[in-house]
Amino acid sequence: MPFDFQKTLLSLAEYSESAAELLRAAVCENCRSCVSDISDLNRQTLLELSDAERAYASAPADGDTAFLNAAQALTDCVTRAFSAAMLLPDELPILPPLFEIATANAHLAAYPEQIITHDKKLSFYSLHLAANKGRGAHALLITNYLAFGGDRRLFPLALALEAHRNALEHACECLSLISN
Repeated sequence: MPFDFQKTLLSLAEYSESAAELLRAAVCENCRSCVSDISDLNRQTLLELSDAERAYASAPADGDTAFLNAAQALTDCVTRAFSAAMLLPDELPILPPLFEIATANAHLAAYPEQIITHDKKLSFYSLHLAANKGRGAHALLITNYLAFGGDRRLFPLALALEAHRNALEHACECLSLISN
């Protein structure tokens, strides 16, 4: 039975969305078990990526690496969510921009599946709007809180959340290349 790259991409997109939602819950609702759940998703995602890489190495699809690149980008989304979750302090201050960043990332994580399935409701405008909302909240967090006497220990978390958003955007770009 040939390896189903489409099914793998869909599975990885679902893991990416779940990890982003768990990260949102960890940040916004102080969910401590969510970090462990993201860790489990990260392990599963890496396992599926290694299976896809092995399948690709044994029977490359006409030298086209777009599916493999998209799978790696989706896996990076889960790994970035895990990295951000690992930086959560025991007591997270109530900071609306931080909550907005995590919420925007969770919203952005819904788009890869829509791109893969060619969802008719997909709007690239709303995808970019979600990314820009996360960027704006990140800028507010850095300039209004962290730069002026806030808890500087949150700076690595802010950067990790930014890296997560960037990974989500990159995955959407990789997927849009193969959906055209």
